[in-house]
Amino acid sequence: MKMEQRPDGSVDSFRSSRNRSRWQYATFLAALCHDLGKLFELDVRGKGETWCPLDEPYAQFGRRTKTPVANWRPEREHGAHAKLSSFLMHHILSRADITYLGLPRFVHLATCLSDGHGGASASPLAQTVSRADQASVEQAQPAIAAQPNNPVSLFLQALQELIENGALGVNTPGAQVYVEGDKAAVVVPVAVAQARDRLMAKQIKLPPNTNLYNMLRNARLVEADQTGRSVRKIKLQGRQGLISLSALIFPTEKVIPKQILSTLPTTHFEIDTEPAPEATPVAEE
Repeated sequence: MKMEQRPDGSVDSFRSSRNRSRWQYATFLAALCHDLGKLFELDVRGKGETWCPLDEPYAQFGRRTKTPVANWRPEREHGAHAKLSSFLMHHILSRADITYLGLPRFVHLATCLSDGHGGASASPLAQTVSRADQASVEQAQPAIAAQPNNPVSLFLQALQELIENGALGVNTPGAQVYVEGDKAAVVVPVAVAQARDRLMAKQIKLPPNTNLYNMLRNARLVEADQTGRSVRKIKLQGRQGLISLSALIFPTEKVIPKQILSTLPTTHFEIDTEPAPEATPVAEE
């Protein structure tokens, strides 16, 4: 992992002895600060005031307003917080921290925070922090998803109710769900839209589709392809020949009520394993 040039022109790296401890500290700070920008995406109000994270820490605002209420801003965009994190570093870093890091590592830290969701174009330090962050999310997500009021649990419950009352067809022509063995293919976005409508009638709002799909993937409830995409292509026989559909692939027991499983007609579908062209990015539905 290349970091900076030594005065003699040789390369100093994270693994070398010169400035190694400073690079380690920069990595720690990058992990600590990488989600700071999400504070700008919160709408926090108390006693007629709205919290501004630039002005003061949340703890100070909370002590002054006693019982603040926080909600996510509806206009928040996935990944946008990365560009905002560095604006709040003054709450975390002291003059001594900046002096210890030195200018090259301080600049690299700021760049790492803004590149946190930059994918392959991000710096090596940013990619390291991003991988660790994703690993921690995936480790915690199954337990979070199992909570009764979690969007994932509510979505699965809505699917089961819609299947049980016949609103979602299963293994029939034009169905929204196809089951074969231990796999259930839930056609998207149509089945998700119906589950969303059912929950909205109960005043429950699901997250946007892409966020929901990522939550299902992180909870290890749906199969993902080698690139991490949870929306898969399936092929099956339709009325007029072979058809292709977009679907989420669940374990059968997660979406199909046990009492109706034995009554379902048989069907066959295949999951398309051909990788999407690398030059053509495709957003999940």
